[in-house]
Amino acid sequence: MPNNSRAEKLEALGRIIDTLDILRVKCPWDAKQTNESLRPNTIEEVYELTQALMDNNSTEIRKELGDVLLHILFYAKSAMKTGSSTLQTWPMPSTTNSYSAIPTFSATQK
Repeated sequence: MPNNSRAEKLEALGRIIDTLDILRVKCPWDAKQTNESLRPNTIEEVYELTQALMDNNSTEIRKELGDVLLHILFYAKSAMKTGSSTLQTWPMPSTTNSYSAIPTFSATQK
């Protein structure tokens, strides 16, 4: 498994965001999507990810994770477009809450 640097990870995330920006401008279907119209597709993508996880299919897991991430970024960018959010105000999970959801981490902290 490659141990990419933080800069490489940020660059990869930047490419995904750039792709989303291009799609919102150049793809008529993407341009007209709203939170409401995209919701059924998001649900479908999460089900597909769940199936890939149950099948332990790493190729499909990677594909479906990309699809779900694109949806998450779409919703975040939509909030930014309406002015209800910015990158700096995106909710971040509480470190304490995130780690407490991991059973092995929680057990070592008791």
